[in-house]
Amino acid sequence: MVVCVPVAHIYAAPELMAEQTDELLYGEEAEILDECAGFCKIKTEYGYIGWTIKSNLFEKLHDANHIITVPFADLLFENKNYYHAPITLPRGARADVGFSNSEKRYGFAVLPSKRIYYIHKSHIMPLALIKKSGEAEMRASLVETAKEYLGVQYRWGGRTHQGIDCSGLCFNAYRFNGIDIWRDADIERSKNLKKIPYAEIKEGDLMFFNGHVAMYIGNGEIIHASASSGRVVIEKYEENELLKENFICVGTAF
Repeated sequence: MVVCVPVAHIYAAPELMAEQTDELLYGEEAEILDECAGFCKIKTEYGYIGWTIKSNLFEKLHDANHIITVPFADLLFENKNYYHAPITLPRGARADVGFSNSEKRYGFAVLPSKRIYYIHKSHIMPLALIKKSGEAEMRASLVETAKEYLGVQYRWGGRTHQGIDCSGLCFNAYRFNGIDIWRDADIERSKNLKKIPYAEIKEGDLMFFNGHVAMYIGNGEIIHASASSGRVVIEKYEENELLKENFICVGTAF
């Protein structure tokens, strides 16, 4: 099954008042494990388990071939930007997009329902181009991706520019660069990360704390979705006494 709404909220139990644990983005896939009261228990393609409203999912029509690269991308009825956009997809959503030589500005996004919308070519990138070649380029891209969310409000379980949490920020930065890590702030469950001494930390590496995770961006600075600040911020690690007291380890993918 594939997510057919811009953002599918994932809950700890099959009810709207349950804790929100994650968000799946349009075009991401999930396996249905169970159903209850209009909800589906799902396992995401990156291994996370939770509940979402059944209507958020649809049978996959085709594999997605492009990813949204701007905070929000409108899908349009026509190839004109002055019409109301019926659907707006968040950064990281995935879509099946085709092109025509006669249309220079837009591609054609095909929804699971087989409905076709126009999407601006500058808002998407082929999924095949996600993986970076060298370590230096990858580290720089991880930091650049994380900085896209600077100033975004803190939202528990969030993964978009509408709101994001600490692990969602780091997860997105890595996932959008071709590396899946565990969705929560738990290095033990991230098979693509290994522990290294703090003295060996480099930009793009992750710093794990008690119930929190941040990305190191160089020059002693970290970027993280801070619940206390209410948004994604950059700050000097050595000046945050609370984080220093709760530091656990550094994790790297290199």
